[in-house]
Amino acid sequence: MPTQTNQPHQTKHTNSQKRYWRSIALDLACVPAAFVCTYALSSYFNFSEHYYVWARQYEDNLDIDELLPALLASLVSLLWFAKRRINESKILIKKNHALLHRVLEVQEDERKRIARDLHDDLGQYLSAIKAQAASLLVDANSSAEAQLTAKSITSSANHAYQATHNLICALRPVALDDLGLSAALENFIDTWRQINSVTIQTETISQVNYQLHIHGDIDRYHETVNITVFRIVQEALTNIAKHAHAKTVLIDIESKANYLTIAITDDGVGFDMSKKNSGYGLLGIAERVEALTGNMEINSHTDATLANTGTKINIQIKV
Repeated sequence: MPTQTNQPHQTKHTNSQKRYWRSIALDLACVPAAFVCTYALSSYFNFSEHYYVWARQYEDNLDIDELLPALLASLVSLLWFAKRRINESKILIKKNHALLHRVLEVQEDERKRIARDLHDDLGQYLSAIKAQAASLLVDANSSAEAQLTAKSITSSANHAYQATHNLICALRPVALDDLGLSAALENFIDTWRQINSVTIQTETISQVNYQLHIHGDIDRYHETVNITVFRIVQEALTNIAKHAHAKTVLIDIESKANYLTIAITDDGVGFDMSKKNSGYGLLGIAERVEALTGNMEINSHTDATLANTGTKINIQIKV
């Protein structure tokens, strides 16, 4: 069951706000620093006097003393040009977000259609194959060889049916549509616990400790947000299983008034963040976060001597 602990998420959000305002304060501090440095250098080297002496040589022919207002006008024009380009960039970024959002919607619609077709068509034919094989098993006139073949067909049909069921769940989680996001995530985590467990004597032991903590009501959002959060967790766990070799995976999800935060932490081997990542796992997560105009922060350490070895993904989505 999900736990209700808000203090860790409040601390993370507070730290993020502190870093944001610290960066703004640093940028603002550069303005007076640049003014003071320019004033000090100009006073030390007497730039104004040297400029006046140099301008006097060409004043009669070129009106060089009028160069300063022209330079100021050019500066204003450059600022106007930069502002126009910034506004155009904002519009392009907004259009790019809308396009990426639409691409992901089309992708999910196609997955839903494929899952429905697999359930209706392939599932129907597999059931028919099992029924026909079962009729051979109960037919007294069937030979031993025919019954053996029927058993083999039934086993293969059961295997294909289970594989199809797993594929349908991967394409479109049924619990997400029927029960909501929290129940779908709990069911998904339970599935991963079963997959990554071994039976020793009569006791089933999980090889990886998966912990899911949900804070607040996450079942109140639009379908787009629900499927995005589910896919982020799905992609992250797949990525961890492939590369991290972790023993503990912690998923924290918190819902508040204006935003949704997701923190996924593992104690695996981590990766070198200075090297370009060629994998598609983190890229897929980043694209889904960007489609909802969210923010993603990744911290990873590969040094085994550190206490916080592993990878941590922090995501914040405005809702």
